[in-house]
Amino acid sequence: MKKNVDAMELIQLGLALSDAQGNLPDFGTEYCYVWEFNFREFDIDEDLYNPKSIDLLKRQGIDFSKNKRMEIHSFYFARLFTNSGLSLAPTWVDKNRTWITFHSTYDFGFLIKVLFQKELSDNLSDFMGLVRMYFGVKVFDMKQMMGFCGLYGGLERMANSMASTIFFMTNWGR
Repeated sequence: MKKNVDAMELIQLGLALSDAQGNLPDFGTEYCYVWEFNFREFDIDEDLYNPKSIDLLKRQGIDFSKNKRMEIHSFYFARLFTNSGLSLAPTWVDKNRTWITFHSTYDFGFLIKVLFQKELSDNLSDFMGLVRMYFGVKVFDMKQMMGFCGLYGGLERMANSMASTIFFMTNWGR
């Protein structure tokens, strides 16, 4: 993971915030909000990437030449993210904060790289200490949890499988 994160640039980060009941913020409007950040450092002509990931992002409408010109620089994102209160929250202030990710090793690897603007430490304990310091101890990785449940594949496949299971369980015996 370290070698991949150090060798690659973060392209995009999505965040969805919710309360304990799963409600997304609406800020008093009729809309719910999630955030998607595109970063300008990635250069499709120069940087390493996974072709399948790039194809997926292109199908979703990502314009890589526009990103280089107009999207957020990771340095400014790091400052805003840290100042937002989403990270570095002392446990006595927010002991209920939970992070649910899909493949969190890479998620937190890229976030730590962006927050510090340098390559990751060679020491796993140092890395895990930074994850705990910035994000706390309540971190759940859906990809890992899928393996424990006998599921495999990507997030969409997991969601479809879970939806089918929930439908079956709610309609069982009717």
